[in-house]
Amino acid sequence: MAIWDPFEEVRRLEEEIDNVFNDFWRSGGRRALPSVKRGKKGEIAPVEDIVWMPAIDLIDKDKEIVVKADLPGVDKNNIKIKVDSESISISGEIKKEKKEENETYYREERVYGKFSRVIPLPAEVDPEKAEAKFENGVLEITVPKIKESKKIKEITLK
Repeated sequence: MAIWDPFEEVRRLEEEIDNVFNDFWRSGGRRALPSVKRGKKGEIAPVEDIVWMPAIDLIDKDKEIVVKADLPGVDKNNIKIKVDSESISISGEIKKEKKEENETYYREERVYGKFSRVIPLPAEVDPEKAEAKFENGVLEITVPKIKESKKIKEITLK
């Protein structure tokens, strides 16, 4: 009869966490950390159930905010963008199939999944003037900041 060793479970979990962070740091912080779901008895959920969050760069310029999202393999028709005065929401779906056939082997891979990301903005923006472009798997959204009012009203207490 095998005896359950809780310390072995902790060592296994520590190794999984180390692998995730090692992959993240090897990619220069550009690869999104996966959100791993766990099923019964702590086993890792199948790959298709893992939520993917694209890597995001937020650049706060003088008059505008630029958000860049890495979306490799995503078709531009499967991307939805919503901009309000305080945040940008990017969501979509990836559907990718790859087949390779040779005399000695046959390989077929399929990737399907949905993603969603809400980016809070550091300044108020004008959503009506937002622009987006998608080239080589990189989505770039540019939104002008709303100019702050320069009027100052001094109030005296009565």
